[in-house]
This record gives sequence, C-alpha cells and structure tokens, in this order.
Amino acid sequence: MSEKISRIPDSPIHPLAALVTIALDGVFGVVEILDPFLLIFTSLGVGFLGGISISLIQRFLADDSWGAAIAKGLALGIVAGVPYPIAGTAIGAPLLAWSGLHQLLKLPGSGNNQIVDEAAHTPRLGDGDK
Repeated sequence: MSEKISRIPDSPIHPLAALVTIALDGVFGVVEILDPFLLIFTSLGVGFLGGISISLIQRFLADDSWGAAIAKGLALGIVAGVPYPIAGTAIGAPLLAWSGLHQLLKLPGSGNNQIVDEAAHTPRLGDGDK
C-alpha cells in the first residue's frame, strides 16, 4: 500500500525545534518584569541554549546533516535570543503550523491501521474455489 503524498511540502524544521523556539521565547516576558539588567545575560543564554538544542533536534530527530542542523540551530537560536517575547513566537508558530498541516494532509483516507486495511483486501481461503 503506498503512502499518501501531501500537497504541502515538508517543513524544513522539525516540529519539536519550532516548539522549543516558542518555549524559549516565553522566558523574556518574565525577565523584563523582574530585572531589565539581566536581559543581556538571559538573551545570550537563551540564544545559546536554543542553538544547541535545535541543532541536536535537527541532527538526531530530523536526520539533517551536521552542517544543516548547525545552520538551522544557529538561525533559530538567534531568533529565540532576541530580547523580546515576539520574535521566536512569530517565527516558531508558522513553522509549527506548517509541519502540522503537512502531517494532517498526508494522512491516508482509508484509516491509519495498515494491518486492518491489508486484511480487508486479502482474499480469504475458499473464495477462489467457486
């Protein structure tokens, strides 16, 4: 049985990497209220943490090459490290929606259980004897 092809191309970023970008972007809402001086250190820390985690997600979960994984991690790490709680969400949310739509439209129409689908189309013993 062949897999259904989606009309929407696959997202260049793994959904978990987009979710990490959105989650790390939420750190700045708390830091700006508590102590604006810590904003510089938090920005560098969040950018570094985002870059490393997204690179590892892209390498081991999305099976990208090390070069592509590091490039995507660097780009999204910079976006997550921008010291306002808008940039990471503005980039991460569309990427997350893109990968979700790709997976949604790729689902087969007959169901998700391959064993049941194959059993329904397999001839039973004795059907050809008549």
